[in-house]
Amino acid sequence: KELGAAAIETHGHLVLARAEAQHVAWSANTWLEPMRIPISSISDAAKKLRAIQRNWVLYSQAHHRRAALIAENLPKVSAKPLTFGLTAPKAPLGSWTLLAPDLLLASPRCSNPFPNGEAQFVEDRTAPPSRAYLKLWELFTLLGERPRPGDFCIDLGSSPGGWTWVLQQLGARVL
Repeated sequence: KELGAAAIETHGHLVLARAEAQHVAWSANTWLEPMRIPISSISDAAKKLRAIQRNWVLYSQAHHRRAALIAENLPKVSAKPLTFGLTAPKAPLGSWTLLAPDLLLASPRCSNPFPNGEAQFVEDRTAPPSRAYLKLWELFTLLGERPRPGDFCIDLGSSPGGWTWVLQQLGARVL
């Protein structure tokens, strides 16, 4: 809805638009340089993607088995869960999908450094009061900034307390 008339196609959660890349509130990952690439085979698809860059992640929304076979022919992208406090990945990560058995849609540059825009963290399953703390970890990781010890933060709502827990772990004073 935010894209309005600029939205021209949808493929699963992927929305293609005529307009230049823009901020969309609920976008997990914006493909900044999308291109359609005709392919003749699985190996041809992998060869064409590798010719553009090394790191690719599949967004599988159709032709799943064929897409998986192409992905198997690409270099492995390590997407290990991060320990909180580490920086977001810096290596360029492109995204691709199969629109048809003989047509890729790929973007070598994306807005989010995580596969399909989904950050994975090593979870603390005992101390935090809820899993909501992971969203704050993701925000701080993507921004590259976070409160420092002694900073004053206000947690409006503060229930069930996951965000307050993160802020306190960082040494901030929390109201």
